[in-house]
Amino acid sequence: MWKIRKRFQRKSLSKKEYEEEKRQFEMAIGKPFITLKIELPKGFENQRNIFLKLENDEEFLDDVKDLVKKNLLFKSKNSKTDIPEK
Repeated sequence: MWKIRKRFQRKSLSKKEYEEEKRQFEMAIGKPFITLKIELPKGFENQRNIFLKLENDEEFLDDVKDLVKKNLLFKSKNSKTDIPEK
């Protein structure tokens, strides 16, 4: 709660400070999230516009979410097997 109060008490912040505090607020109140920076792969320079549109492509975003789920399941399954039994 103090972070919320602190946020509203400040009058001016740089854009970078604002974005960082906004992210902290969202992480504390909402669901955790990550932000990825994905560069255009080499050899695909001629598909720049298509690549840039992926950021708002719902089908692509659903595919990425599915990939994240599969990856988390795989990692959680493997981490359980890595724990030595007593």
